[in-house]
Amino acid sequence: MRPLLFLALAAALTAYAFWVYLRVELPVPEARRLAMVRACALILVLLLLFDPQIPGNGAGASAVRWALLDASVSMGAVDPSGASAWSGASQRAAELEADGWTVVRFGGDRLEAGATGATLPMARTSRLLPALQAAAEGGAREVQVLSDMRFDDAVALRGAVEALPLEVTFERFGAVDANVGVASFRVPDVPRPDEGPIVEVEVHGGPPGDSVDVVILEEGEEVARTRVAAPSPGLRASATVQLPAPSGGGRVRYSARALSDGADGFPDDDAYVAYANVGYEEGGLVLVSLRPDWEPRHLLPVLEEVTGLSASAYLRAGPDRYVRSGRAADRGTPVDSAIVRAAAADAALLVIHGLHEDADEWVTSLAARPGRRLVLPADAAGARAVGVEVGGPQEGEWYASPDVPTSPIAGALAGVELQGLPPLTDVMAAQRPNAQPVLQLQLRGAGAPANAFHLVDDPDGRLVVALSSAYWRWAAREEGRDAYRSLWSGLAGWLLSGQRTAAAEPRPSSWVVERGTEVEWALPAADSAVYHLSVEGPDGVAVDTTLTGGGRATTSPMEPAMYAYTVRSAEGDTVGTGRFDVVRSTLDMLPPALEPDFSALAGGTALMAESPGRPLRTSPFPYLLVMMLLCGEWVVRRRSGLR
Repeated sequence: MRPLLFLALAAALTAYAFWVYLRVELPVPEARRLAMVRACALILVLLLLFDPQIPGNGAGASAVRWALLDASVSMGAVDPSGASAWSGASQRAAELEADGWTVVRFGGDRLEAGATGATLPMARTSRLLPALQAAAEGGAREVQVLSDMRFDDAVALRGAVEALPLEVTFERFGAVDANVGVASFRVPDVPRPDEGPIVEVEVHGGPPGDSVDVVILEEGEEVARTRVAAPSPGLRASATVQLPAPSGGGRVRYSARALSDGADGFPDDDAYVAYANVGYEEGGLVLVSLRPDWEPRHLLPVLEEVTGLSASAYLRAGPDRYVRSGRAADRGTPVDSAIVRAAAADAALLVIHGLHEDADEWVTSLAARPGRRLVLPADAAGARAVGVEVGGPQEGEWYASPDVPTSPIAGALAGVELQGLPPLTDVMAAQRPNAQPVLQLQLRGAGAPANAFHLVDDPDGRLVVALSSAYWRWAAREEGRDAYRSLWSGLAGWLLSGQRTAAAEPRPSSWVVERGTEVEWALPAADSAVYHLSVEGPDGVAVDTTLTGGGRATTSPMEPAMYAYTVRSAEGDTVGTGRFDVVRSTLDMLPPALEPDFSALAGGTALMAESPGRPLRTSPFPYLLVMMLLCGEWVVRRRSGLR
């Protein structure tokens, strides 16, 4: 049927080409030749769509036979004799390569050519199907797979491999039967430092029906131990553990380690690392009030509801002493400025209330950081700290104008009754007001209008500066609650929309990095900023380079270990410090080693006999010929006077 369908479509395309040139186009002497050229191009494209097998492959015997070498990390597991699957498989691959086979290493989606006896495997997964598909498209007819038979895509492999024109044989290496590992380890942030987190740990491996002991460490010290029933091969078993209150604040490093009673053939998956923020939640909404009044009490729940972010507030109660505000269940003992600073630095939306001239330097620097910020200054110095020049607070009663100007939040204020709301106080006039004011205020309801907010939109993020105070008066009265909620929800929506979130300070995008992958760094979005990055590991300096701001940057993969980093500005000031882990953890040992009858995979042999050769689409010559025909047709058309 396929040949007949091809001939019918080819005849239709040929007739179409001649009809166009003989009936539609202007009559020219070269019309029949042009029609023939176009018909050939169309038939060649049709031939590529049908993708027939072309005899031979033009690459000699070495391209006919492929040896697929599994380069996933599970190949590094050792059997009771101390030999690894990788040593045997790589040696066998070298022998096949000497016999003329094409050796290709596979693991994830990336393929590499050549047998390597010295390089250890690094792929975190073992997926065979993409390698078999590449072999079929590359003209291979005979494939030998060298692996420990732990394939992540075993189910997809069975369903797809029969359609491939390949003769596949398998050679298994390694006989690792004793292995336990931690599949995952999740530790939530700890908003209250006096409470311990409830963690979840999953394990795999171990003798079915037996149990696996797991020890949990905080900063290298054991804090809990649990026992989990060993799951069946290929499955996981989980347990939840209540940990004691953290011994310190800030970002705390936890790890879970599976203990084995006997020999463990693959220790790389024994431990799993996680970080938790103690005293705050990362990526949430943080409100810092330096001069607490009624505003934080009304503003925090509104912003939490409209943004959907986890919210926390810190009210200054004295020198280096802050009281956590919010729901009663979230309130706890006072915290110091270190926890408040860490929470504010990692916030997706930072709100600073009462910023004034005598504020601590770390608060002022946080207010001026990149990202999404809402600042309610107490005086002109507080506004100038975030780059907005204003005059001093003006006394009197300032009423909201009922006329809503065109602005990014005009939709949020549409239909809101602004007339008759309680007056605001301490209005500060910006020396360079916004071209599109958000809300206008009038002294005693009849004076010249003044802007209530100043909006800044730049590559580093977005900023809203409130140029007046006492908005809480609206929320305290029933008739003003809708206006209060609409105003702040509109401003919050503008802050969080449009741009990608800029980093508050240069830092890794993730505190736990998979081995073999590049380390991604989150940077402020200003393109002109240049930073010097230094990363130190157990063996000394691992990275010493410069990064250019712009949102994201990457550094080369590093060996599994815990690293400490320092980021300095072009002037030499330290703008970011911390630590992160490159982990050995992998799930490559989770799939059980397959022992099925793989004779079904040889079903491609019949297909191979019916259509020997390789697919037409794998040859570059049809594509070159199509381009030559189309270009030639265009040149002759122009010379013949056709457009």
